Amino acid sequence: MEVGQREYKLRGGRIMLFTRATDRYGFWQCRLRLGTERTLVRRSTKTTDLAEAKRTAEELYDELSYKKRHNKLLKDRTFRQLADDYIRKAERDTLEGRLSEGRLELVAGTLRRYLLPYFGKRLINDITTADFNDYDDWRLDYWTRGYGAARKTANAKATPSAKTLMIEQGILRQVLKYGIELGVLKQLAFMKPKKAKTNRRGAFDAREYGLLIRTARRRTRNERHTRVKRDRQMLELYIRLMAGTGLRVGEARGLSWRDVEFINTGNGKQVETLRLWVDGKTGKRAVIGARTARQTIKKLLEFYGYRNIDEARLNGGGLFTKTSGDAIHTFEVGFRTLLNETGLELDRHGKRRTLYSLRHSYATFRLLYGGTDIYLLARNMGTSVAMIEQHYGHLRTTLAADKLI
Repeated sequence: MEVGQREYKLRGGRIMLFTRATDRYGFWQCRLRLGTERTLVRRSTKTTDLAEAKRTAEELYDELSYKKRHNKLLKDRTFRQLADDYIRKAERDTLEGRLSEGRLELVAGTLRRYLLPYFGKRLINDITTADFNDYDDWRLDYWTRGYGAARKTANAKATPSAKTLMIEQGILRQVLKYGIELGVLKQLAFMKPKKAKTNRRGAFDAREYGLLIRTARRRTRNERHTRVKRDRQMLELYIRLMAGTGLRVGEARGLSWRDVEFINTGNGKQVETLRLWVDGKTGKRAVIGARTARQTIKKLLEFYGYRNIDEARLNGGGLFTKTSGDAIHTFEVGFRTLLNETGLELDRHGKRRTLYSLRHSYATFRLLYGGTDIYLLARNMGTSVAMIEQHYGHLRTTLAADKLI
């Protein structure tokens, strides 16, 4: 025993109370030996009073002995501690390319704003189904009269959509499942799966898409202002590329010429094919473009004055840039103006179309006219077969029309 250190034994030596010589305040620590195994648990009693330390240590010993007899974890973690571990894992996955930066940002933001304020201090093995249900009520009031009322941000909806709640539940489930993998969570309490309404985002049919492109070309041709003419021409090329690849808007925003290449494919017969390397919500992947997308890239080469793809990859920056060379952040305003002029703002169900409608149009065209296998389409679009079925399963009736007449 070091000079200045004190020790007391309780319960026949199964409880050892001691102070550390280096602790100038003299807080009592306890070391507990549980059962017949050599299982040691060390805790602080958080007091300098010996009588109170004895009482605290004996209560802790009885509590942990009960847990051990009933095969319960001796040491529990708070949700915040588990979430911190999960974020560190997600950051490693991002560095190693298994998780996109966008997904990491979504997970970290959801934990910081919603899940940690509610679950943060709770022990993970004490979280119950009732807590999940109570969280839903708390979350619905978050921005209006709840925790976030004084922190309202410009882009936050007052009431979250079913899709948003479903995404947040998925992140909560991932964190808790990670606790099971680490062996610190015994079991996941029942969490009723949330379902969001399928949002098909109003695809364009072939006639509507043709009208969109013709109008975009006419607006470019009739424009006299040099900068506006350039912007309109670039918007047309952007629309063509999106409808020919099915890229997400965020994926297209980050494209540079280094991400573009032409490869030769085909069995025996060499076919020039466009391949794009994108980094999106599902991580990095290769995207094969349709013929229209390949033609669009060649028009972009002409637009920038590059002789070939190699020159563009060597000297070019972003795929869609302003005259200053800065990347164009969004085409939303120009696209909305184009929709208004063509009368295509709303789909047949009255839903407003957005740039994301071009991704849905790509999938629709591939299934209806390209005969693309659903599995290959899912891989190319960076989604799951289940999501393709959910969003585009209604096309099966059309595809099987010849069997229904």
